Amino acid sequence: MVLWICTVAVDLLGGAVGFYTPGLGKSRTAEWTIEGGHFAERCQGFILIAIGESIVVIGASLASRLDAGSLTGAEISAFVIAVVGSVALWWVYFDRTAQDAAEVIARSEDPGRIGRTAYHLIHPIMVAGIIVAAAADAAVAEVAAEHGGTGRASAWDAWLILGGPALFLIGHAAFKAAIWRRISWARLAAVAALGLFGLLTLHVPALVLAACSALAVIAVAVADHFSRPAPVEPAD
Repeated sequence: MVLWICTVAVDLLGGAVGFYTPGLGKSRTAEWTIEGGHFAERCQGFILIAIGESIVVIGASLASRLDAGSLTGAEISAFVIAVVGSVALWWVYFDRTAQDAAEVIARSEDPGRIGRTAYHLIHPIMVAGIIVAAAADAAVAEVAAEHGGTGRASAWDAWLILGGPALFLIGHAAFKAAIWRRISWARLAAVAALGLFGLLTLHVPALVLAACSALAVIAVAVADHFSRPAPVEPAD
């Protein structure tokens, strides 16, 4: 684990310091020869893989319960909510922002600058949010299996249920800000709503809390879908 943390730190900090080399100094982003559209596509692939893996994890859990012949309605509900939540994350990222941002970096005179900030540094935040959301899906499924539809989430499970989507939305808000210098009030409002949902932890079942979390993300996706298109040029 320590080696992996060091590897990630080197990977992220390398670009942040211009790949500084003793005796040679550091490079400027304008000197980085990257093809913006391809770079954006590769990062989109990481998001897609993370979302797909989260569905695989909860699907495997459901399949194991089905093989044991003990599948309940609550567990099916947990699976449906998990899939809806994953689709909502996909919708927020891929509906419009992914393509619009890819066009921006492809047309930019300094794609290295956008690639370093919006993609290399910020995308790991969104991937982390997806991973946390997947852990929350597994936790909700476990609560549903042990306590049925009325089972309550523990404090840790509630952090996962609400924190995963919140982390993803914070990352996506930072992504939009890095490209267009635009504050996404819809995402900030959804993060605030997810924080308020934490007050419901002791009063509603884990399934309801997970459903509220998914609805917050869906609300952002709907707001994006009906908002005006993003400009195809990066903000100054």
